Amino acid sequence: MPANTPPVGIFILGDVPPKNIVPLSRQVEACGFSELWFAEDYFMLSGFSSAAMALQATDAIQVGVGAVSAVVRHPAVTAMEAATLAGAYPGRFTLGMGHGVPAWTRQMKLYPKSVLTAMRESVSAVKGLLAGETLNGQGDYFGFDDVTLTHPAPDLEVLTAVVGPKSVDLTAEIADGMMISALGGPEYVRTVSERIKIQRPDGGRNFRFVTYALTAVAHKREDARAKVRAATAFYIDAMGPTLLTGAYGLNDQVAALIAEGGAEAVEEKMPDEWIDWLAIAGDPAECLAGIQSQFAAGATSVVLCVVPSEELPEQLDIISREILPKL
Repeated sequence: MPANTPPVGIFILGDVPPKNIVPLSRQVEACGFSELWFAEDYFMLSGFSSAAMALQATDAIQVGVGAVSAVVRHPAVTAMEAATLAGAYPGRFTLGMGHGVPAWTRQMKLYPKSVLTAMRESVSAVKGLLAGETLNGQGDYFGFDDVTLTHPAPDLEVLTAVVGPKSVDLTAEIADGMMISALGGPEYVRTVSERIKIQRPDGGRNFRFVTYALTAVAHKREDARAKVRAATAFYIDAMGPTLLTGAYGLNDQVAALIAEGGAEAVEEKMPDEWIDWLAIAGDPAECLAGIQSQFAAGATSVVLCVVPSEELPEQLDIISREILPKL
């Protein structure tokens, strides 16, 4: 991708078989994408292991984990894992940390009483350890007794993957950037980026907004939109009414559809304009416009979450030929 082209990446979902990570990573880089991100959706693919395979298999592409839960690993272990990759591949790795999907953290009996406190403690400790600090003390969730990394990584950026207003405010305070969830349409991106910029001493000039977008491209726009429609409904049902949909004034409708019949009702009855707002889907020209809208709203990079995952090889080809050169 030319140096003046806005950075566009690819997001690898947890349903991708482990054996496909290396060939897909090589294809993503060969197609000219600038970033490659891996989910850590419990209990599917390990984010750190996947990122390690991708870094080893490629030459220069930026690779990130987006995101590991702040409570699943002790912050000292998270920092050690991240510093190892940052030290082995200088300048190519980024760490993303989130609260963790509540259903999954509850399965592991790790759901905290205060997700904000747990996030603050974990992210702050990880950043301190990466900077070379020695940590001592006991917080509400994590404790340290003379913990120091042997191989710190002071230049490694730590982003948070959050959605709600209080978490966004915490992100502005403690993180180097924000990973904006799938369903984060341009209005949401604009809302949270402006909110964070107001709170940052530098006005957000050095803050990253990595924006995920459910994506499907096809020359028959109806085919692409049908594929994204099911995925959009799944995410709406899983997340419920949040600021993602609230930015468009949809939360009452979202709650009603979920109560009526969950993802199936959402998929069947949500208006087509929801796809326009919450995903990037259609023919190449429409998808190009969708990506440009995310950048115009404040995204510093747009990461395409192609659905379904089994169509990634074909989708990478069409996006690289018909969209990336026109950005």
